[in-house]
Amino acid sequence: MVKNDDFNKRSVRKAIVTVAKTAKKSAKAVLASGRTLTKPVEIEPRPIESPALRLLRKERRRLINELNHQETQSQDHPTTGNHMADDATEVEEQTKSLALRRHLEGMLKEIDRAIARAEKGTYGICERCKKPISEERLKVMPSATFCIECAKLATHPTLKVTV
Repeated sequence: MVKNDDFNKRSVRKAIVTVAKTAKKSAKAVLASGRTLTKPVEIEPRPIESPALRLLRKERRRLINELNHQETQSQDHPTTGNHMADDATEVEEQTKSLALRRHLEGMLKEIDRAIARAEKGTYGICERCKKPISEERLKVMPSATFCIECAKLATHPTLKVTV
């Protein structure tokens, strides 16, 4: 049994020597050919998120939470079917809830577009006149794509607004 153990040690040593010789030959071949290792790829640090983008994402989360809340509320109030007046009230509530849900979904789409503009670097610039949109307007309406003057022109095309 001892002889078998010596044999294993010798075979391991032989394998190590063979690997070392092969590695030495490979290293010499690389040096002789002038090849070098490629430069390591540098990972760019994550860009600092602008305050506007942070606020847009916060608004997006708020809208999603509100939509989820609306969904759970609509599931909590099924129609009872006991009285026509009760059913009519319930239908009215469902209509209001559906209108609010559609409004929130539209706002969410607008915020998503605003986030895309912020990531692209065009957030806060009027799509019509290419001038900056005022900070006050963006605070009130974060998804605004037009400055006040161009928005007035868009809603009242007969107005003459000088840009």
